[in-house]
Formats: sequence, structure tokens, C-alpha cells
Amino acid sequence: MRFFVVIPLILVGGFLIGLEINDIKNLGNIMMNIVGFSFFIIAILIGRKGGSNG
Repeated sequence: MRFFVVIPLILVGGFLIGLEINDIKNLGNIMMNIVGFSFFIIAILIGRKGGSNG
């Protein structure tokens, strides 16, 4: 079930990191990169939680 949460977070994070809009200048691009990396970190933490079955 975590798969359905982690994969969209990774996709949205990658989209935000790769997106670059000239109208919002440097600060906006830096903020989108920070949000994108935070989505990656959240996805990693969710994916690693409860990894052992034994």
C-alpha cells in the first residue's frame, strides 16, 4: 500500500526539481527545488518505515 503513496511523491518531486520557469526568477526556482527534494525525502522515509516482516 505504501507503493501507492511513495511513487506519486517521487514523481511530483522529480517534476518540481526539473521544472524551471523564467518568470519566477531564481528564488522561485530554489523554492521549487527545496519542495521537490523534500518530497523525495518524505517518500524515502515512508518507503523505509516498517521494512522488516520478521
